[in-house]
Amino acid sequence: MFLCCTDSSASKPVERLDESPVKVSIVLEANPASALSKAVVNKVSYVIELQRNGPEEKMGLDVAHKGRFLKVKQVKEGVVMKWNEDHPENQVRPNDLIIDVNGIASSGVEISSQRLLEGMAAVRDGAITLTLMRF
Repeated sequence: MFLCCTDSSASKPVERLDESPVKVSIVLEANPASALSKAVVNKVSYVIELQRNGPEEKMGLDVAHKGRFLKVKQVKEGVVMKWNEDHPENQVRPNDLIIDVNGIASSGVEISSQRLLEGMAAVRDGAITLTLMRF
């Protein structure tokens, strides 16, 4: 059960009916008197399971280092494009952030964009699990 918070004092519990990705909306106000000062940030995280069949098969991602994470710049021909074709409801898109590769984030080591990149490159043949976040 989740608690929904609003500007009013009446908060009502909300039940989730499924395990689909959670969409979070956050309203930021620099000056409450000005409607122009509001910005809404929507974040959705999702997990994809890829299968790489040998070192000759490319991932098909152009990425950039974005703080501790990797930002998807472009999806090109390769494993990720195949995923997108097979899963149109859950595609990897430009500007998505790769926040975990094969559970590196839960392994106890400090996360960095370089470690995530190395984690993807290390799997030349086999399963790759990517956790991504979309804004």
